Amino acid sequence: ASIGGGLYLSSLASAEGLKLPASIEGDLYLSSLASAEGLKLPESIGGGLDLSSLTSAEGLKLPESIGGSLGLHSLTSAKGLKLPASIGGNLYLSSLASAEGLKLPESIGGDLYLPSLTSAEGLKLPESIGGDLYLPSLTSAEGLKLPESIGGSLYLHNLTSVEGLKLPESIGGDLNLNSLTSAEGLKLPESIGGNVYLESLEATEKQKLRELNPQLIIY
Repeated sequence: ASIGGGLYLSSLASAEGLKLPASIEGDLYLSSLASAEGLKLPESIGGGLDLSSLTSAEGLKLPESIGGSLGLHSLTSAKGLKLPASIGGNLYLSSLASAEGLKLPESIGGDLYLPSLTSAEGLKLPESIGGDLYLPSLTSAEGLKLPESIGGSLYLHNLTSVEGLKLPESIGGDLNLNSLTSAEGLKLPESIGGNVYLESLEATEKQKLRELNPQLIIY
């Protein structure tokens, strides 16, 4: 069986007795589901998959590929999480505090949200991110290996030091390093489509960077 559009079961609290089609061309919303127990997802989802209330990946078997976004906003641990090989839209892992056991897809078409991650230890990022990379809680770049190219913006606005930081060769949007207090050792990408935000840097250091990178707009 197949559904040509989307299936919205946003108030469903349990998957008990739920029989989903083998294929859904649109979105599948199961945003109130607290557990994956008894959940058998379609083999193919053309749109997005919203599992934003799921706190554990136990028993969760995701499709090989998701055409849209994947929302796992409440997942606190990556234990047992096997993500699709390809995600066409955004990936939301909003509550994940540690990258332990996290195996990300090689490619994400949209944004990657990891707002609660405080350390990059064990974090292996996708080779390609089409949208934004959002890592606002990282205070250190230790162990951080960024993709060579990011299609959108890169948010590292709590990073206080550039130690161990190797930026992508190209960033399509903005680069936000607003907490950086020293530019010593900072090598900016040649190609940044948006602006560079370095609001905690002293004016003289900022001016030096502007002279070294005349093609960039630095705030």
